[in-house]
Amino acid sequence: MLDAFRSLISPELSIVQIFPQADRVVLVARPKAMESCCPCCGRRTRRVHSHYMRRLADLPWQGRVIEIQLHARRFRCADPQCPRRIFTERLPETVQPKARRTVRLGESQLAIGFAVGGEPGSRLSDRLAMPVSGDTLLRMIRAAGFEPPQAPRVVGIDDWAWRKGQRYGTIICDLERNRVLDLLPDRNADTVASWLERHPGIEIIARDRAGVYAEGARSGAPDATQVADRWHLLPEPGRSVAFGRRPPSKSCQRRGEGHDVQMAGNDDAKLSPKLDCLRRSRRNQRSELYAEILQLREAGLSPRQIAPQIGLNVRTVERWLAAGGEPEHRRPPWRSVLMDPFRDYLEKRWEEGQHNGLQLWTEIKHRGFEGSRATVYRWTAARKERPPTAPPKSRWRPPSRRNCAWLLSEDPTSLARLEQLEVNGWRTLSVKLLLALNFRRENVW
Repeated sequence: MLDAFRSLISPELSIVQIFPQADRVVLVARPKAMESCCPCCGRRTRRVHSHYMRRLADLPWQGRVIEIQLHARRFRCADPQCPRRIFTERLPETVQPKARRTVRLGESQLAIGFAVGGEPGSRLSDRLAMPVSGDTLLRMIRAAGFEPPQAPRVVGIDDWAWRKGQRYGTIICDLERNRVLDLLPDRNADTVASWLERHPGIEIIARDRAGVYAEGARSGAPDATQVADRWHLLPEPGRSVAFGRRPPSKSCQRRGEGHDVQMAGNDDAKLSPKLDCLRRSRRNQRSELYAEILQLREAGLSPRQIAPQIGLNVRTVERWLAAGGEPEHRRPPWRSVLMDPFRDYLEKRWEEGQHNGLQLWTEIKHRGFEGSRATVYRWTAARKERPPTAPPKSRWRPPSRRNCAWLLSEDPTSLARLEQLEVNGWRTLSVKLLLALNFRRENVW
C-alpha cells in the first residue's frame, strides 16, 4: 500500500506513515526539500525556525477520503534586508498558501462546481468521496481566474427574460467564438450603447427588429453594420404569410402541378346546435377583444400597456395587431394511426353497406386491430358526415410560420414539385412584404 501511495502522492512530499481508518485514510508526509525560497526576496535558506502540522484533503483512493497530515516548516530569511523575517515553506505543486485542500483536489472540485453548481455539486462530491459544501464551491467559482476575452468583432444582441412577460435583460454574444460576453440587467438603448462604447472595434451587430437595440447600436457603435440574424430573418415571411390569415369565406381554386387543390373556408361539417352556438360565442368574444385592442392602439398605447388592460399576453396582442385581426382556431381533422392499416378494408365494407360500428370493429379486430370500439365509432361518425357521392376534398390550410421558414431554408432541388411552386410564390410575396415592413432607413439587412 505504501508503494501505491508513493506513486500517487505529489513529488514534493514523501510519505512517512499510513493510518487506515473507518471512513478515511490518513497519510503522514514530510517535504522532501531541505531548503525553501523566501516569498518576498526570493532568497533560498535552510535555517528552520519551527515545525507545525497542516491537514490537507486530497483526491480519494478506492472510494475513500484521503487526508494528508503534512509536517510543514517555518524558515528564517537569510537576507537581513528582507522585511519578512520568518516565512512558511511553499509547495506550489502540492498546495496553495493557507489552503486546506491540494491543488489537484481543488481543480476537480472546481470542475464539478462549474458543471452542476453549488448544492448539486456538493451532493455529487460527497458521492465521489471529495466532500465539500455548496457555498465553498460557489466561492471557488467566484475566485477562479478567467482568461480575458479577445476583443469581439461580430456580436449578437437579443433579450432574455428575468421573468417572462414582465422583466427582461439583454444578452450579448461573440458570434465568432460562440460564447456569451455579457448579460445586461435591462432592455434599454442607453445600457446597450454604454456597453458598446466600452468595447470598441465591433464591426457587425446582429440583432432583432427591436427599435431599442437599433438606437443603442447607432449611439454606441455608429460605424458598425447592423444586420438581422437568420433566426429573426426567416420567421418574418412566415409570420406575414401564415399567421392569422383566415381562409376565404367561399371556396376557390388554386392550380398547381396539373391538378386542382381545393381551398375550403370555415364551412365545417354540420355541428350540433350547442357546439355551434359555443363556437360563435367564443368567436364574438375574440372579435370584441380585438376591437378593444384597436381602440387602445388608436389612443396611443403600446402592446405592453394594452395587454394588462385586456387580460392577454403581450405577445398575443402583438400577433393580433400584426395579423390584422383575431385568429380563427384551426381544428385539424380527426385521424387515428391505428386505423391506417385498415382504412381500405373499412372503405370497402362501407361501400358494401356495412355501417354498423360494432360489426366493423369485430371484423378488423380479427385482422389484428388493437384499438378500442370508440376509435371505430369516431371513424364511422366522420364517414357518415362525408357525402357518399363526393370524393374527399383536399383542404388547403395556411402554412404555419415554422413550415414557411423551413421550406424557404431548404434546398429547392430536394422539394416536391408542388412545394417548389409554393416556395417560388412565397419568395416573390416575401420580398414584397419585407420591403413593405416598417424598416427604417437605419435598419441594414
